[in-house]
Amino acid sequence: MSFITKIKSFIKNIFDKDLFNTKWTCSACGKEIFGDGYFCEECLAKLPYNDGNICEHCGRATKQTEKYCLTCKNRLTAIDKGRSSFKYEKPISSLIKGLKYDKKKYIAEIFSESLSNTYFKNFMSCDVITFVPMTAKAERKREYNHARLLAEGLSKRVGVPCEVLLEKTKETNRQAKLNRSERFKNLDGAFRTINKKSIKNKSVLVVDDVTTTGATA
Repeated sequence: MSFITKIKSFIKNIFDKDLFNTKWTCSACGKEIFGDGYFCEECLAKLPYNDGNICEHCGRATKQTEKYCLTCKNRLTAIDKGRSSFKYEKPISSLIKGLKYDKKKYIAEIFSESLSNTYFKNFMSCDVITFVPMTAKAERKREYNHARLLAEGLSKRVGVPCEVLLEKTKETNRQAKLNRSERFKNLDGAFRTINKKSIKNKSVLVVDDVTTTGATA
């Protein structure tokens, strides 16, 4: 490693660990905070936890608790159960965008903690944790896979190994810009299991940042 590279690495470590300590300022509004936690009291009170009525199958928020909501009934049969920590509302939606598009990797730590709380609260149990993959080209462009950061953070907190089990085989359009039918068509044949024997008879937890139609799952 060259001297210049070492200097850059040192500065980056200081920049990431000290200047942007996630527990010095509120991760939502930027206000200075004291003590433990990632949010100030005002933002903490506004967090859209997904702790109300849900679809017992896919986990999305519903007006009343039901076994299968209209979104997943007779559709999301490839998964046994889905759960999410938050509803996709501000300030959570802004944090997710920051993690995905603004290189704010530290946000993964915040979400990993919430995911672990959801895991234990729902008495979830699995043999292995994995994540929704990106193509090599897309990951190079973003410099990391945000879903992998979430999965690895969750893995450390719940004591279940995180492994690379899936591969994305083709580039796809951004799901956020598509309607329901287009989302399913967009991802048709886009993923494959790397080693089917390695997960035979195992319970696998797949981590992603957002679920809308459930097409990725």
